[in-house]
Amino acid sequence: MPSRASDIALTIVLLMVHAFLWAATVALLGLLVMGTDSCGYQRCGDPAWIGRAMWLGLGAGAAIFIADLVVAVSRLARLRVAFFVPVIGCAAQLALAIGAAAVESLAGPAS
Repeated sequence: MPSRASDIALTIVLLMVHAFLWAATVALLGLLVMGTDSCGYQRCGDPAWIGRAMWLGLGAGAAIFIADLVVAVSRLARLRVAFFVPVIGCAAQLALAIGAAAVESLAGPAS
């Protein structure tokens, strides 16, 4: 069982890691758009998938982060252990990034 000070410090650090993962997800989805560069020369999927993936990455990622922040602060305010909440949030963010990248890949060249 971590001490109170270490739980607070670890929770804050993990919340910052989660914020970084959300920003990295948005950057990754922005860079993956370049995968459709060859679509002028070959058959590709529907470009609407790019917009859907970007909204998924931005909106759902922000919702996960806000929920993570609210639950962690709530647990800290009630003097409960909270460091595991951002760990779960980071795992959810990574899963979202993988899923959104898969959705965005549907707009790329058809195999």
